[in-house]
Amino acid sequence: MEQLMKQLTWWSGGGMLVAMLWNLVYPQQFILAVEVTLLVTFYQLAMRLAVGNWLEPRLKLNPAGAWFAVRPGERRLYQLLRVKKWKKLLPTYSPAKYTVQRRSLPELLVTMVSAEVDHELMFTLSYLPLLLIIPFGEPAIFIVSSVLASLVEVPFIILQRYNRARLVRLLHRQKAKDC
Repeated sequence: MEQLMKQLTWWSGGGMLVAMLWNLVYPQQFILAVEVTLLVTFYQLAMRLAVGNWLEPRLKLNPAGAWFAVRPGERRLYQLLRVKKWKKLLPTYSPAKYTVQRRSLPELLVTMVSAEVDHELMFTLSYLPLLLIIPFGEPAIFIVSSVLASLVEVPFIILQRYNRARLVRLLHRQKAKDC
């Protein structure tokens, strides 16, 4: 998954540069639309790579913090959404980070907290291209792409919270058993 993401980022960036050059030489509305679409695609992919590969390792998060606490009714929401049925369908960017064979349960908890924050940041940063409406016009492209890109993050945020809640319960049971 990581390699595919990087390749798509490079291809969209290269395509954007070609479209920009083409539009400079032969200005056409269609080419501008292609240029803007590739620009937004490149941004969305590159931003996700930057958040996940550069920012995440620098975050120092406390899994016991209030932001990560399971809220009343949250478990019921996960049942209504049937998270258990679809969670295995979501791709994992770095599967090795989530294996119990390689990581202790407390390490997994930190990884899940980091992943949740990553996806929350990506959700928020998905709307940054709306600022490009001013120089480019074409609000529909920017609005639709930002909304769709942000919505991609929602299942991953839900999944991290769902799995983390289960892991916290398991850790509490282990501590109770050890005492």
